[in-house]
Amino acid sequence: MKKLILFISFTLVNFAFGQTNTELNKKANDCFEKKDYQCAEANYLIMIQNENDKIKIARYYSDLGTCQRRLNKKKEALTSYDLAIKNNPNLITAFTNRATLNEQLGKSEDALKDYEAALNLNPINETALLNRSVYYKKINNLELASKDLELLLKHDPDNYKAKSNLANIKKRQGKDNEALKDFNELISAYPQDAILFNNRADIYLKLKKFDEALIDVDKAIYFDNKYQIAYITKGEILLELKKAEEACKEFNNAISLGFNKEQIADLMKNCR
Repeated sequence: MKKLILFISFTLVNFAFGQTNTELNKKANDCFEKKDYQCAEANYLIMIQNENDKIKIARYYSDLGTCQRRLNKKKEALTSYDLAIKNNPNLITAFTNRATLNEQLGKSEDALKDYEAALNLNPINETALLNRSVYYKKINNLELASKDLELLLKHDPDNYKAKSNLANIKKRQGKDNEALKDFNELISAYPQDAILFNNRADIYLKLKKFDEALIDVDKAIYFDNKYQIAYITKGEILLELKKAEEACKEFNNAISLGFNKEQIADLMKNCR
């Protein structure tokens, strides 16, 4: 029986290696869409063995790294991205993918070098500029974060992520009127976006325009009734209006949807 099992396994491997990379790539993509990352990983490994073209090998390694990240094989993924770049030093996606992985691994300086390498290849690469701006925001360098987003918007004025992220940075910088103007424009373009309404509500809250804030946050909840942050925002507005009991109901709504209670411990002190 063991010999039979070994023979069947050997036959299956041979069959896989006998397939063309076009067929294997389709199978890998199908597996990835189904979130069967082990299947996708196995197919990319075979494709790499079958391939002689370094440009294609690099792309396969980059895709392999992404599969391995989904499988929480971070060290293997890092090696795959390294090999992708070794085979094709001009593959921007490999640099941006490795950058975000380096961030996850706590290698901030390596991440920044990868973003810079990607931008040396293409100074207006959307992924690199967006991700680097998020990185700068995390380390509280809002000026550099803004510059990346402004550069992207110069070449792509309607970029949703860049414009909304920049508006949020302006809000953190205390540029409330500028941020409000940006959110007004975004909401005109995306009139059913719960996040935008919540963010504008937060600005109205800072400006003590509580009626406008409540209207906006209610719209956010209407468009997405599972949006936890919107309930927190609504609770904060109600606290400002001295409606602690109603505010606590909103905080509890967010907690019931999975929001971490510890993150709003200070707000929950009003709920006794």
